[in-house]
Amino acid sequence: MIRVIGEMLAEFPDQRFATTGEAALALAREATPDLILLDANLPNMTGFDVCEILKKDAKLARVPVIFVTSHDAPALEVDAFRMGAADYVIKPLVAPRLQARVRAQLRLRRRVMETQARLHREGAKPVSKPTGVRVLGILASDTAEAHRHALAAIGAVDVAADCEAALGVAERKEPDVIVLDTACCDNPCASVRSLLTQYAHVPIVVLADGRDVETEQCTLDAGAADVIAKPAKSVVLEARVQGALDSARKAREEVRAWLEASGGASVHPFPVSARDVRTG
Repeated sequence: MIRVIGEMLAEFPDQRFATTGEAALALAREATPDLILLDANLPNMTGFDVCEILKKDAKLARVPVIFVTSHDAPALEVDAFRMGAADYVIKPLVAPRLQARVRAQLRLRRRVMETQARLHREGAKPVSKPTGVRVLGILASDTAEAHRHALAAIGAVDVAADCEAALGVAERKEPDVIVLDTACCDNPCASVRSLLTQYAHVPIVVLADGRDVETEQCTLDAGAADVIAKPAKSVVLEARVQGALDSARKAREEVRAWLEASGGASVHPFPVSARDVRTG
């Protein structure tokens, strides 16, 4: 698996590997990684044990963790997100899928940081939204009906039938997260890019056919925060959408803390190309 993942992620040359949870924690504490891929099946300590320890460590808590596992069980997937995982990829691994998901996590963190830094330079002040979390769903009526309860558990829900209608809704009620069903648009990748031109700081979670790796890769590379395979279980949908929100929140907290510590200086340059990024 070390060889396979190493070859799949050759575009990220700074890689470190551990075969036990204890060794993984030691490596992460020695030099903080930009991203952690974590197998659920490890000797002595499970991947879930390792993730729990990582999320309690002040220096490592904001590092995105992608579970790479053979456990295709919704309950375990939900548990992973609830303990702070950024993604959950099921084996057997498909190179384009894994590559796109790694890029997506690194890009999401960078995009949120850059947006927050720009707002800081422009003198914009963060505004607390009294209405709490708003979820904008671009969903077919049957999909909206099937998952409305799960989305409502996250926050107030607005539903639109297509991207054009969604932009109109978003102008009136700015969303904190967007859930886009690929069945509602002819070109999902272009739709993701279009939405991000208006709402670069908002994570977009895509619902797509689980067999369509090409669309999964394309929408992730276009800037989507996550892609959920259809048909999705509502409990998994809720956990993954909440996970995308949490990842964006952690990135905002990171840049806010950095700005406060540096006295308002510009945010340090974050890697913008694959070859500049370190993974651990």
